[in-house]
Amino acid sequence: MISMNGDVDAQAFSTELAELKRGGCTVLVASDAPGRSAACQRLLGAPELDRSHVFLTTSADVSEILDRHRPRRTDPGSFAVVDATPDTRSAAAASAATTPQPAAGDDWYARVSDQTDFDDLYATTRDALDRVASDADAPSEVRLCLDGLDPLLEAVEAGDASEEGLFRLLHLLSGAVRDVDGMGHVHVSETVGDGRLGTFEPLFDATVDIETTATGDARQRWRLHDSGRETGWFQL
Repeated sequence: MISMNGDVDAQAFSTELAELKRGGCTVLVASDAPGRSAACQRLLGAPELDRSHVFLTTSADVSEILDRHRPRRTDPGSFAVVDATPDTRSAAAASAATTPQPAAGDDWYARVSDQTDFDDLYATTRDALDRVASDADAPSEVRLCLDGLDPLLEAVEAGDASEEGLFRLLHLLSGAVRDVDGMGHVHVSETVGDGRLGTFEPLFDATVDIETTATGDARQRWRLHDSGRETGWFQL
């Protein structure tokens, strides 16, 4: 049973969320900076659970992804990183990183040099999902993290990519996650308003708001899109 505040029935919420997980689902995670890591860790699943992970990163460098992933497995059968960070950021991160950087021959690593090439982003991420899902035998065992949506929205606003192209990318990624009975989450900053997200939010099965309280604790609020069921705030 999930403990939460508000009028929503906790058992009904838990049942609906479990059904989404069984069939494959993708959630949009709107968070402040302090709550982002905690939310990601929760949605990736506890380290002791047998989960396979695919990270599509547009902002976090690979060393940060590896640090976040520890102590989970990093074999190519259960782990993949699709690196779509800008070339300048990747180069700077590599020179400053204390964590060993991926080599060209690392099977878990794939590079997409242009994050506005949505066809390449999808194809590379789909290949990674299919690979890590090949040995998965339980619903929600495969987890996808897109970190984050902000640079892609900014590219659309700048005219470097089309809104239709981004819509198609998110639609295809959600479908790919469902195809492997996985669970995906897409990070976006809480400062991105409904006006910018209105076109894309219906593509997700749920929206999760994360905020950090004055005491430093992270709390969450869920909205399940099909039923419209919305929770109050409860501890992350």
